[in-house]
Amino acid sequence: MTNLFRWIESRLDEGGWVRRLFLCAAGLMTWRVTVWAMIFGAESKLPGLETAAIIAAVTAPVTMLMKYVFEAYLNSRK
Repeated sequence: MTNLFRWIESRLDEGGWVRRLFLCAAGLMTWRVTVWAMIFGAESKLPGLETAAIIAAVTAPVTMLMKYVFEAYLNSRK
């Protein structure tokens, strides 16, 4: 079974498909959170500082994930 997974991983990652898939997934997640933040900021009835804190709390982890995935992608291409 382990050999099967190694074979599948080597075939998929031979052309960099797994790396590209992770990069696309992180990019789509970042885009989706950005759209949510714009809508939330425009429609929020909370004071400005509270709205900004909520947006920062939600977007910061996704942005850090995107940074990590993008750096890992660039480093894997070297």
